[in-house]
Amino acid sequence: MSMRSSARFRSTITGAAVCSALALGSVLAGPGTAVASAETGQKSTSVSAASCNVIYRLSTNYEGWTANYSWAWNINVAQGATGDRVREIQCLLIFKGVSGVGAVDGDFGPATRTAVVKFQKSRGLDYDGIVGANTWRKLRVRD
Repeated sequence: MSMRSSARFRSTITGAAVCSALALGSVLAGPGTAVASAETGQKSTSVSAASCNVIYRLSTNYEGWTANYSWAWNINVAQGATGDRVREIQCLLIFKGVSGVGAVDGDFGPATRTAVVKFQKSRGLDYDGIVGANTWRKLRVRD
């Protein structure tokens, strides 16, 4: 093996080892476990749902609560929607103490809509069951 290919081989093996160690650390930490961050001002708070790890993220371009499913602040999300934005809403509702959200499954069904209306009423918002800019803002800000 030449000197050049030997160095390339060591570099590849080292990179693979680092990736494996990071992946193993994530698996061992398990769901709902706080993850360290290089960003300053970030606090982690676990919520009751196993798939939610809500943190307060403070960086140069973002400040607010997040479950790291979505960074949306002004996109309308309503009953019938599915995916990560819905998971984000469900986690934040649970974190904010709203009962009846149901499973964090990414499906904006009747239970999630009822929980959104309950949240909107409790925060003095127009209550239509649609998560728009004002509802996102209330979900994300510190109370």
